Amino acid sequence: MEAAFARSVLIDVPMAIVAVDATGTVRSFNPAASSLFGPTLTLRPAVRIDSLIEGLRLPSSLAEDALVRFNAGTPAPGPGGALRARGAGGDPVPVEIRLAVFPVRDEPYLTLFITDVSARLAAGAAIADLHQQVTRNWRLNSLGEIASMLAHELNQPLSAVANFLDAARTLAGREPADRSRIVHFIASAEQQAHRAGDVIRRLRALLARDSGFHAPEVVAEVVAEILPILTLSARGTDAEIVVDVPDRLGVRCDRVQLQQVLMNLVRNAVDAPTNGRRRRILITGAAIDGGVRLTVQDNGPGISPDLRNRLFTPVASTKPAGMGLGLSICRTIVEAHGGAIEVVPGTLGGAAFAFTVIDGDAHVQG
Repeated sequence: MEAAFARSVLIDVPMAIVAVDATGTVRSFNPAASSLFGPTLTLRPAVRIDSLIEGLRLPSSLAEDALVRFNAGTPAPGPGGALRARGAGGDPVPVEIRLAVFPVRDEPYLTLFITDVSARLAAGAAIADLHQQVTRNWRLNSLGEIASMLAHELNQPLSAVANFLDAARTLAGREPADRSRIVHFIASAEQQAHRAGDVIRRLRALLARDSGFHAPEVVAEVVAEILPILTLSARGTDAEIVVDVPDRLGVRCDRVQLQQVLMNLVRNAVDAPTNGRRRRILITGAAIDGGVRLTVQDNGPGISPDLRNRLFTPVASTKPAGMGLGLSICRTIVEAHGGAIEVVPGTLGGAAFAFTVIDGDAHVQG
């Protein structure tokens, strides 16, 4: 996808061609090279090609294997892995170079095929910036949802703390004071305060791992880390969440992004319309060739046929206040991990979503 985007923003740039002798002195060049380098490229007085391209180190031998090595990995001190040429305007221009040998009158000439890659690097930078913005916004949105959920969950223990302390203060003002009941209310307030602290610590533990990088992870630990948060969100509907993931199932992934996909799918299952049964949600995982496959399914009413074909497009939502972006972003995250997400037959009678994470390092540890 990124490669296609990069190609779509590139413009046609004529290839500069420069021929040099065994000493690296310029002997001929085409009009595109003249446009690239400007008046600094000349045959009289002779100019060396390495004075026009910063960091260029031509192979000492013109043997085929030396050229192959150069073409396979051009030394690249410049930004984006490109050499920097002295452009006609004086500014450095990122370039890529490929070499070939053409003999002229029995004298070997080294020909440099020079491509201006400014547009390609700009496209790559734009892609990276877009990806960073999407990831940042998605994480901020997720944090907003978690914050709302935590505010709801913290309201109960903090209200209880206030009530217990108020009761203790009331008893303390009476004569004679009922010491045992005062101590009981204070202990109850302390217990509720610890409960609120546990909720906050779970969030801090989740955020502390937000590195934004792919790393080897144990899938069961990734799920277990957000399970308390998922349980909190399911408590309002009395939903049951069951996890069946092998303890040592491992994969290389962005831990937080994987958690975001799971949180979204579980929330969708929790928020699905009721069908008269206590909601049950099952998260399963298994190793596949080159990755892992995770499935989230429920025993809800399932997916209506008219929505099934547009589930992963933006603004497709069954929630009255929903924007319909969740599954679309889930697909973006999953595809960024080399996998795919789809609706699959479930065993609980409701909706079932399966997605894969591909990286070649999936395994069952130990």
